[in-house]
Amino acid sequence: MARRSDHSRDELAALVLEAARKIVVEEGAEAVTMRKMGALIGYAPGSIYNAVGDLEAVLRQVNATTLTEMADQLDAVMAAHVPGTLENALAIAEKYVDFVLKNPRLWAALLKQPPRPGEAVPESYSRPRARLIEIVATAIAPLFTDALARQKAVVALWAALQGVASLASGGNYEFFAGDIDSKEIARSIVRRYLTGTD
Repeated sequence: MARRSDHSRDELAALVLEAARKIVVEEGAEAVTMRKMGALIGYAPGSIYNAVGDLEAVLRQVNATTLTEMADQLDAVMAAHVPGTLENALAIAEKYVDFVLKNPRLWAALLKQPPRPGEAVPESYSRPRARLIEIVATAIAPLFTDALARQKAVVALWAALQGVASLASGGNYEFFAGDIDSKEIARSIVRRYLTGTD
């Protein structure tokens, strides 16, 4: 199984990340093990530990990649709309829910591994997370001139949208909402919060 000299440390780390992501997408984060990743890429578990650290470090990198992908998609939405408009905010909300629905296991993995209190969060993880927050803050900035009000709005909207996305991706959405489209609910939340109308 061991091919210790086939790849550099960076190449092996990239292979491990790809294998871990594949397992998360197909089976969920709880299915990721050093042995399973090793079987996928042809390396012994010990070689993986030496290259990338423990399982938590691997999953943190998977989550960083997920955050980066979402930020890239939200950036594309921002670029396609007039900045600071309600339509821009609505499009971001819809894309957020769409991303979670298309990547339910990746998003679930992200939510299952929040940073522990006092933990030093790697820049590879904190940078895309901060980028996501900045995208939303920029989208609603003209609607909230006060910085604290804007910060509260970002948190409130994110929490509400996560509730919709979690219900929809977890299969419980229809129990609560019947046949109302989850993206329309997301748009309604944003519209109601930002303008007071449906």
